[in-house]
Formats: sequence, C-alpha cells, structure tokens
Amino acid sequence: MKTKNLSIKNSNMLNLLKGTLAAVSTTLILILLFALLIRFFDISDSWIFPVNQVIKVISLFVGIISTIKLDSKNGFLKGLLLAISYFLLSYIVFSILQGRLAFALTNLYDFLITVLMGGIIGIILVNIKRKN
Repeated sequence: MKTKNLSIKNSNMLNLLKGTLAAVSTTLILILLFALLIRFFDISDSWIFPVNQVIKVISLFVGIISTIKLDSKNGFLKGLLLAISYFLLSYIVFSILQGRLAFALTNLYDFLITVLMGGIIGIILVNIKRKN
C-alpha cells in the first residue's frame, strides 16, 4: 500500500513538472510570436499588458490540461500548484532573459492573480473532463 501511494505521488509530481514545462514553453512561443507582430506592425504599448495576460491564461490552460490528463481529480489544487510552479519558473526564465532579477509589488499582484487563475482553470477543466 505504501509503494502504491509513493507511486501515485511520484506520478502527480511528474505530471506537475510536465505541465509546468508545457505552460512555460507555450508562454515562450507565444511571447516570441507577439514580439514578431510588434516588430512588423505598429502595435501600441497599451496592447502589451492585455496580450501578456491572455498568453498567461492560454499557457495555464495548456499546463493544467497536461497535468490533469490522467487524473482528473482535485482540479483546484492541481491548478494552484501548477500556477505557483509556472509563475516561479517563468519568473526565473524571463529574469535570465532580461539579465536582471528584480522584484516589485506588481510581481506579488501578478503572482496572486496567476495562482487564482490557475485554481479557477483547474476547476473548469476537471469539470469539463468529467462531463466527457
């Protein structure tokens, strides 16, 4: 019984890692595409924040889908955990790309919004999967 619980925990952690990597990869690809659009078209700076939020939501959907693919229970918790790991990893990756690690109050707000979105998306996806 103990071996089975350990196997389930390892499987959940592996799914969380895969989901986090999928979410961060999706973010990097979509940010790159958006940067190309900005480069070739005259897109106002006022579009950057909303588009970044949409990219974040899409990335969370991709990550959470791959996390709950095999086990569609505890959507809220899995969404929260994925959002936390996604935020931390993407923060580190983008800090490295910018060449500086800076923290501001806006990062705290961004973290809270990301975690809340992750929980909500987890609930939505688990309930959609149950209906199918």
